[in-house]
Amino acid sequence: MAETRTSSHTQQETGRSSASPAERPRIKRRRAAHLGPERRRPQVLDAALELFLEHGYDGTSMQAVADQAGVTKPVVYACYSSKDSLFRALLAREETRILSEIQAAFEGTELSDPESTLIEGYTGFLRAVASSPDVYRLIFLGEGGGNAAVARRIQRGREAQIDALTVLARGWLEIREGRRGSRSPEATARLLGYTIAALAEGGARLLLSETSDWTPETLGRELGRLAAAAETAV
Repeated sequence: MAETRTSSHTQQETGRSSASPAERPRIKRRRAAHLGPERRRPQVLDAALELFLEHGYDGTSMQAVADQAGVTKPVVYACYSSKDSLFRALLAREETRILSEIQAAFEGTELSDPESTLIEGYTGFLRAVASSPDVYRLIFLGEGGGNAAVARRIQRGREAQIDALTVLARGWLEIREGRRGSRSPEATARLLGYTIAALAEGGARLLLSETSDWTPETLGRELGRLAAAAETAV
């Protein structure tokens, strides 16, 4: 009787272990959350930035961007139709951030004291450069750049910066009394906007130089003095 129960029990165990994969209950696996192109784009741009800076435009492929971002190449193409459009989007994002930092550096300016305002503004901007050198190398030194279309895109970003600085310069000119000169106030303000922007770009290039001994504080002070002297001279 004991042998019969043992035999029956063995048959039951054998039957369970010999069940085919199709007959066994399936364990449901959780799928990774699907992210659409809008949510993937920042991730793709961050990955592309590292690669463009390290390998340049020509040395970076869409497959490499996909590998760096941890996604497939079709996902990258769903976000950007070509490498050129990806690079343009990257420049647009970084230029927007840089313009915001420049504008923030000169917010709440004291129009009656241009030199102090300029020193504080340049120092704040150069601190931003020092905290994100790779991004600024892309914009100001052209590292990772691609072609003439990209160069034009960078130039448009500079024009936007100059527009913002021209507004600031116009305010200084409006409160100056007894200003003389043949140029119109708008033309002079535009000239000052270009001058302030050129000094900022030159300062960024100098700060990013491997041989530079300047700090954001010391360089910002000197640039502010130069810009203030230009404002007084016109």
